[in-house]
Amino acid sequence: MRRIAPRMSVGMPVYNGEAYLEEAIRSVLDQTYGDFELIISDNASTDRTESVCRDYASQDTRIVYTRNKENVGASKNYNRVFNLASGEYFRWFNADDVCAPKLHQRCIEVLDANRDAVLCYGKTDIIDSGGRLIEHYHDHLDLQQDRSIDRFMLFFKVVGLTNVIYGLMRSAAVARTKLMGDGSYPAADVNFMAELTLFGKFIEIPEQLFFRRMHDQASSWDRRNDEVQRVFWKGNAKRYTLPRWKKNYAYLKAIQAAPIGDLEKIKLHCYVLRRMIWARKELVSEVSQEIRSHLGRPR
Repeated sequence: MRRIAPRMSVGMPVYNGEAYLEEAIRSVLDQTYGDFELIISDNASTDRTESVCRDYASQDTRIVYTRNKENVGASKNYNRVFNLASGEYFRWFNADDVCAPKLHQRCIEVLDANRDAVLCYGKTDIIDSGGRLIEHYHDHLDLQQDRSIDRFMLFFKVVGLTNVIYGLMRSAAVARTKLMGDGSYPAADVNFMAELTLFGKFIEIPEQLFFRRMHDQASSWDRRNDEVQRVFWKGNAKRYTLPRWKKNYAYLKAIQAAPIGDLEKIKLHCYVLRRMIWARKELVSEVSQEIRSHLGRPR
């Protein structure tokens, strides 16, 4: 018998998440909105993640558990849960975060009422390992401008932590993006959110509904450590090749493929190229490092 697609899909990529995994799963199952599926993609965890997931999946048919044979990195694992989803709406859910029970219901109501919006999110509280409040975080990403170019450019002016990537999104719009890329550059979540602004508005619900946990066991905790970031995004510590160039090229490709007019595309291409000029020292440094690497000189 063919399974009827739920209205909403929740994708939970996880790697060695046993510490907070059960709390995160319960946070999804306890939502007031019940027409959903929870897709968990285990990125070859070596702790109790698999047994926890299989136990919950055996008790609730809304849970779909899948496991990668090897760690494919966050980019591909995030992409995987979306590609397995069937709902009209989709959200990613970290295996160490929690949210208010009414978050999904409220977000669906907003997206149903605003067909020109592609994402809805609740305000964020940052919590610590024990669930204690660190700060009320202001995302500043309530992007309801009518023009794509205005949303895209404002996004770069105000973006900090990309908490809103865990908001509820229209699957049809997400499917037209490059998702989290191919792991060839870090911080692919920023690329994804910037690209999504080209497809519609972002709407913030002015209530603290999402609780993002920051702790030193998180896979991407140390953003200044290149090796940590490479392992997180790629699944291994092999060095990146021209990551800043690839990241900017991804912006240009996203703009070219977006459903916007030619004049807007030209203006946004110019905007990205200006950003590259501002970052020219870093870009030149990458090229120099790559040349030295090929010549076999010490970096």
